Order: sequence, then C-alpha cells, then structure tokens
Amino acid sequence: MTRTRKGEYSTPRYYEIAFDLNRKAEVDFIESCFRRWSRRPVRQVLDIACGTGPHLLRLARRGYRMAGLDLSRDNIAYVRGRAAAFGLPVSLYCQDMRRFALSAPVDAAICMQDSQGHLLTNGEIVDHFRAVARALKPGGLYVFDRFIPSSWTNPARRWSWTRRRGKLTVRATFAALEAVNPVTQVFREEMDFEVLENGTVKRYHQHHLSRMVFPQELKALVALAGGFEFVQWFYGFKLQQVLERAKHPLMMIVILRRR
Repeated sequence: MTRTRKGEYSTPRYYEIAFDLNRKAEVDFIESCFRRWSRRPVRQVLDIACGTGPHLLRLARRGYRMAGLDLSRDNIAYVRGRAAAFGLPVSLYCQDMRRFALSAPVDAAICMQDSQGHLLTNGEIVDHFRAVARALKPGGLYVFDRFIPSSWTNPARRWSWTRRRGKLTVRATFAALEAVNPVTQVFREEMDFEVLENGTVKRYHQHHLSRMVFPQELKALVALAGGFEFVQWFYGFKLQQVLERAKHPLMMIVILRRR
C-alpha cells in the first residue's frame, strides 16, 4: 500500500534517520572551538533549532549539560524520548529562535544545519542574535553554520540519498535554491521522503522558504545586533578551512563571542 502526504512535515523519526550523517566530525569541530576561543569553561550548551538532536545528544554523551530549543513540539518530544532512552539529562524548550528566554544563561550556544535560514528578514536575524546574546554568559561562544551559494546564477541544487536502519529504508531528496528572489534573497527548499517500512511505502513532502546571507552582510547584521565580537569563520568543519581560502564555498561556519 502506498500513501502520499503533501505539505506535511516529515515525522522526526524519519528525518533523524535520513540525516544520520557523520555528525562526529562536526561535534569534534564544535568542541575544538570551545577549547580554543571561549573565555570561560564550557559546561552548559544551548542547541538552538535542535531538530531531532543530532548535535545535542552527541554533546550530552561527552558530558556537557545540554539544553535544546525548537519551535516544533514533535521535535521536542522526539528528543526528550531519545535522551531518556540514553539516560541523558537534558532541558528542552519549545520556543521561537527569534525571541526566547532561558531560566539562566549558558556558556555556549550552537545552531546547526542552516537553521538560521528560517529567519527571512534582516529584522528577524537581528532579533535572533540579540536573543542569543541575552542567553550567553560573557565570554561564551556562539557557533553556527549557514548555507551560502557561490553565485547568484547557480541553478537549483538537488541531492538524493538512501539511509537504512534495520528493516526501515528512507530515500530522501533535498532541493535548494528554487525560485530565488534576488532582492529578498529568499528561496524555496523542498524535502521528499520515500519510506519503506513493513512492506508499506509512505511518501512525505515538505517545503519552506529559506534566506541566504552573504559573509560581509552577516558581519554587518552581527554588528547591528550588538553583544558579540566576530572571532573566525570557516567553509568546512576543520580549523584549517578558513573561509577566505575557499573558492566555491557552499557553507560558512561562524564563531562569535559574547562581549
């Protein structure tokens, strides 16, 4: 039997399996940033737009006291269940990344998988940086990644892959840079899952808008928000991959420090 669901966000379980990639290298990089640039010991970390928790849970296993923030109640419930299964104590908040408040500030924050792309205007980006600054202790780091196309003329990009876990198979297709608006820098992203489980095929489709931000534009928005100093940026999850050395970067990983 085949069922098709359109306009519906895929279930967190299928999303987590599809994106069960090499997150270890990313978490290793995040930890190296903490050690190298934080001006305070990093013990408490906030994962903003934590999704299904690929970074949050790995950092928790390494001994960090983790908090996760996401707008999706389904994601929060899924991460809570996974953390409980692993015996990991975590704090979870269902809040908006543009305006959120914690009960107490943390030592560091992260925001991965281009989750800031959901902030579609300069005002939303500035609001977000100000909220993160309020959530951090002085000297603490904010580490995040952003998708950046190397050219305005790039056509839409599409990637497909298959992930298996036990008897479950997830075939994923992701498309970006659809219908780019050159003035607002907003484009459409689409995600399709074909899930084979217990002899049944299910199809899920999700689409949303995303905002691209270029490096110097990002620096200007950080300065406008206040509260942070720029530390460094990269085009991959290795300290030698400094952004200025990239020829055709697809992403930038940015390190900010709370003043």
